Amino acid sequence: MRVRAPLLLAGGSVGVALALGASVVLLALGFVRYTAGLVLALPAPAVSLRYQPSPLAVHDIPPLYLHLYEAAAAKYGLDWTILAGIGTVECDNGQDPAPSCTVPGALNYAGAGGPAQFLIPTFQRYGVTPDGTGTPNMWNPADAIFSMANYLRASGAPHDYPRAIYAYNHAWWYVNEVLAWARRYRAAYAPAAPKVAPPTTPGSVPAPKAPPSPARHHARG
Repeated sequence: MRVRAPLLLAGGSVGVALALGASVVLLALGFVRYTAGLVLALPAPAVSLRYQPSPLAVHDIPPLYLHLYEAAAAKYGLDWTILAGIGTVECDNGQDPAPSCTVPGALNYAGAGGPAQFLIPTFQRYGVTPDGTGTPNMWNPADAIFSMANYLRASGAPHDYPRAIYAYNHAWWYVNEVLAWARRYRAAYAPAAPKVAPPTTPGSVPAPKAPPSPARHHARG
């Protein structure tokens, strides 16, 4: 856009006015270019990788448990469907009528109890409350699920979910079953992952010879 000086200005005044006007225009164009560069340099908003619950998850998981899985996963930086997979296999997300799942103080034949089926020594080490205050109770769903997330995080998740799940229960059929449930609970159905094979390095713990029959959860004492 051309800058025109007022006709009343004459001689040197006209030249000064033209120079000032051109400078203003150049500065304005430079500022626009500078701010545009800043906008282009800004990082793009982070894309959330959190899976939405599938219809099966909404049907299977009680709302309280679904909320707790998502909240615990958000706090510990985990995939909530992995927590839900463990909760499904262990106590059917609090719906298994076995006393060790639902009755405070009751333990199964292996000495585990609560919705996440913790052993007492393990819970004493990894048990937490959602807000970090008070004494955790492994029969309390909130404490059990947040403790589950804490334990998985300490065992290698999210970098190595199979390893973390194996630490939770030393059986490779268990790892694969949890991963299968996790996949079913994702709205964006992920491609079927290959089954995790037991390690073959010397000193590794061998997988059981025959996995139990597939089921939503296993009998609890």
